[in-house]
Amino acid sequence: MQPTPLAATGLDVTDARIEALFAPFVARSFAPDEPDWTAELSRRRRKLVRQALRRLLGGRDPGGGSRGRETVEAEYGEAWAKIDYGMYALGRPLAFVSPWIHRERRWFAADAGATRIRQLLLQRVVARLRPRRVLEVGSGNGINLILLASRFPELELTGVELTAAGVRAATELQRAGRLPEGMAGYAPDGIADDTAFTRIDFRQGDAGALPFPDGSFDLVFTMLALEQMESLRAKALAELARVTHGHALMIEPFADVNATFWRRLNIYRRDYFRGRIADLPGFGLVPELVTADFPQEVFLGACLVLARKRG
Repeated sequence: MQPTPLAATGLDVTDARIEALFAPFVARSFAPDEPDWTAELSRRRRKLVRQALRRLLGGRDPGGGSRGRETVEAEYGEAWAKIDYGMYALGRPLAFVSPWIHRERRWFAADAGATRIRQLLLQRVVARLRPRRVLEVGSGNGINLILLASRFPELELTGVELTAAGVRAATELQRAGRLPEGMAGYAPDGIADDTAFTRIDFRQGDAGALPFPDGSFDLVFTMLALEQMESLRAKALAELARVTHGHALMIEPFADVNATFWRRLNIYRRDYFRGRIADLPGFGLVPELVTADFPQEVFLGACLVLARKRG
């Protein structure tokens, strides 16, 4: 199943809405051939070649190489231990930006803008499916579930995260009782209940062996979590299919949207997810909706795939 334009998905997400949500996290916009834009891409390509050669020759490459459980746990454990939920507030200085594209648009932007777009897409899928029990696999610092609970407080939400630091960050935020200042403004469609996130069940666990019976959830989703699971790709996909009895939603760097040389080189260097949409039926997941028509990192594409569990 090939990606379709966002307008053909029925998710009711317009170009204007995407641009408005992304805009607060844009440091600079560019014309396609603007010198500063092309110079930055050239610089990053040179760096990527050096890093890939280092991996090929067995040299030390922080952030590159094989991404087994220990590597991912160490990298993200450190990141979530230092998380500042204030990064999601509108109007804050943008500490780190990278090149992003959407059709003819070019930006230097912060990833929090893309997180906001992905959250909008998730909320639109939830509004369409109307699930009761929802699981996120690879919930990280909890931001996806926190915003989802605030918009749909009636949902029973569970998050499984590999790192103790990610679970700790989310549960410590829950103890505050209400959303941090600024997060309500970050939510793409506003909020219905700023205390609902305190009821999310966050727990530590392994995507390759989820601690739930078969068919426990109406919807299971991942957001750039399978990205880190190439070493257990088959196990993780099988587990997603096992624990849902309805649908699985994945916003991930499927190989279908990373076929260019530079994206493939980046995925090799980082040992990221290399699964294809066509692989999913082999795990009992039948794609119903596919789109990549939203802002993308220049060197790593992501695709939204909504799949129905066969049978």
